[in-house]
Amino acid sequence: MTTKTTRTAQLGLFPVGRVEVPVLPAINATTVVFPDTTSLTPLDRDSLSRQGRDPYENFYYGGVGTPTTEAFGQAVAKLEGGTHAVLAPSGQSALVATLSALLKQGDHVLVVDTVTYTTRWYLDQCLAASGVTVTYYPPEVTDLEPFLRPNTRVVFMESPGSMTFEVQDVPALCKTAARHGITTVLDNTWAASRYFEPFEKGADVSVLSLTKYHAGPAGVSMGAVVTRQERLHATIKNQAALLGLHVNPDACARAMLALATLDLRLNQQERTTEHVLRSLTGLSGLGALFHPSLPGAPGHALWRRDFMGANSLVTLVFEGLDRAAVHARVDRFRVVRIGYGWGGMLSLATLFEVNAWRTVSGIAARGMGLRLYLGLEDPADLVADLRQALEGR
Repeated sequence: MTTKTTRTAQLGLFPVGRVEVPVLPAINATTVVFPDTTSLTPLDRDSLSRQGRDPYENFYYGGVGTPTTEAFGQAVAKLEGGTHAVLAPSGQSALVATLSALLKQGDHVLVVDTVTYTTRWYLDQCLAASGVTVTYYPPEVTDLEPFLRPNTRVVFMESPGSMTFEVQDVPALCKTAARHGITTVLDNTWAASRYFEPFEKGADVSVLSLTKYHAGPAGVSMGAVVTRQERLHATIKNQAALLGLHVNPDACARAMLALATLDLRLNQQERTTEHVLRSLTGLSGLGALFHPSLPGAPGHALWRRDFMGANSLVTLVFEGLDRAAVHARVDRFRVVRIGYGWGGMLSLATLFEVNAWRTVSGIAARGMGLRLYLGLEDPADLVADLRQALEGR
């Protein structure tokens, strides 16, 4: 049995006639020509959601997919532990396709309070306006029963949570939801198809922003919705098609090249993160440090129980420093760059106001937070840069 690293490295193998090539080709087509009318695939929901044994099998209209997009979707589904994948142009559009497919006017959705701010904006500005009731619950909740309503249709989780990485008891939440016939959706982007097995832990649907670790080094924006259930796949695939959320074959070909190095990158970044966390201990002015691997971190025991590692996002909260002082320190970075996003080769710093987007939970620390994404630079260079910037050395 080969390791996951080996299997990941070989995901890009693609059949061309009787042979295979190791690099996914970008097959671009809007028109597909059939040999006769009997072989003309009908334009219906079944055809749209069908996944064949090979990437050519269900190629019938380029506007809804080509062998390139099919092969990449199958690769992502396999990595995530699912059997079906719907691709979308971004993580946000994958989320929109999922929730708009599963919820309608009059329904109720339960959402963890630590979801990323873009998810919250969609829920509050779009989904709620369409007549769906949105209720947020604290990330430490393990019993959903008090929050459920007769019209609850979906539980939406993000674990670890955004910015401060609270870990949820996903198996317990999914077990409760399953008893009531409620669909569970997990934003599993943090785990990068490596650190957490969503379907083994009970989730029905996994939503991924492939823009992060999966395809970040390729500079590609893309998302995916993965499941093991044909019914859910068909429903979400149909919604994605109705919304026109199609992906470009060239982007998939580029993303596959990045995907093949995913495990190697994560291995290096885990080592870097361990080194940086040790080096940050005792840093002057540091009020709190957040990473699920740290003893005492919110949900640390759940992380040890359910996860197989941790990614390279780290958050620092400053103590006794005003906004101007924090900005002055961050502006001294030379190796770490300032910018949004994460998952690529460059280490990045993003500032945020602690507890800014939450409504029913919060952390004790106050003030400015600094989220660090640790990329592929030399760990010693990163530590030296962090110390000179944050301590004024």
